[in-house]
Amino acid sequence: MLSLAVVGLVPYRPLPDRRAMVLGAAAAVTLAPSRPATAWCGESFPPWAYYLKWDELAVPFQVGEARGQVFCRIVGDIAREQKSGCPPLLLVGTPGLSYEYLENLEALTVSDRRVVEVTFAGTSASDKAVPPELLTIDSCAAQLRAVCGALKLPTVHVIAHGLGGAVAIQLARAEAGSGPGAQPLALRSLTLISPYGGASDLRPVARENVGDGKSPTARRALLPTLSTTAKDSCIQEAVAPGSGPLLSSLLASSSTPLAGSALARQLSAVQQPVMLVSGGEADIVNTDGWVELPKVVRTRDFADAGHLPFVDVSSRNDVLYGVLDFLDEADGVETNRELKFADPVQTIKELSSPAAAKDCSTKKTEKAREYCEAQNAKAVAGKAAVVR
Repeated sequence: MLSLAVVGLVPYRPLPDRRAMVLGAAAAVTLAPSRPATAWCGESFPPWAYYLKWDELAVPFQVGEARGQVFCRIVGDIAREQKSGCPPLLLVGTPGLSYEYLENLEALTVSDRRVVEVTFAGTSASDKAVPPELLTIDSCAAQLRAVCGALKLPTVHVIAHGLGGAVAIQLARAEAGSGPGAQPLALRSLTLISPYGGASDLRPVARENVGDGKSPTARRALLPTLSTTAKDSCIQEAVAPGSGPLLSSLLASSSTPLAGSALARQLSAVQQPVMLVSGGEADIVNTDGWVELPKVVRTRDFADAGHLPFVDVSSRNDVLYGVLDFLDEADGVETNRELKFADPVQTIKELSSPAAAKDCSTKKTEKAREYCEAQNAKAVAGKAAVVR
């Protein structure tokens, strides 16, 4: 539906997110006006937003004798990715929060790399019966390997935020899985945005506000932002499924401390290129003592950007372009930076043509079947809105 063309780096021009891509396509074919909705950090999106290539699914996994499901969203075009020769991006947010707050990082699909986002088992209130052995950093890393195995991704770039940094480092340090059904996984690069390994790594005020992470207020304290629209949309959506046991368990354990010299020790075994992003004094993470880092690590400090530099407007573009430059260097290529629109006639055909509903009877759980049926209903409503 959309095509991208290499035009070189265009400094300070906003990269598109999924909504921007869809709105651009709609403008090109003069479709119906958009309607307001709470997604993409409060910006409006049209009903045909669902027709940009993306999907969400549940992936089963096993750690020891314990079994569970990890949810993931895949955004982007596999054909374009294969043509670019670049591996996809695996986004790892704070375990215990859902991936909605990472949506602005979907702008990185402009480089023709797909983006995969993950919500770990133990996040939602309905996950309170999750076995304790699944409430660990190691389990979260195993879930990432399960997702990459299910999607047949042998190589990925990993971009991790917050407490997800501890999971990403564990993934980078661990050897490829073995045994029946195991999928080898290679990391091309590792980007860490304000990483921490537990509540003890936070600044004192933030640590007090977060507490055990069980209340909605405490969870929101882990995602501080100056953006009112973000607070009312993607941040709210990220904390809403919470009160599951995962977040509070990891905050308390601090099994992978990343404060002070501990970060250098954790990264000492990592061989891949590493980009370490911090948000200055406004960041909730205590970055004092991040010294003597390995040579594979390059640092970027966005003064006063805070803990969500990819959300707040003042720093968002600089962060996104900085990440893309780092990824391109790791891949040895120069990828796209600007959105181009496809043939409008073909686009309107794609938007208005009948689409086969997914077979929900093949889903293994009631929750997965309900989600599948809801997506089918949305697709029908979206088609109707486009052709009206």
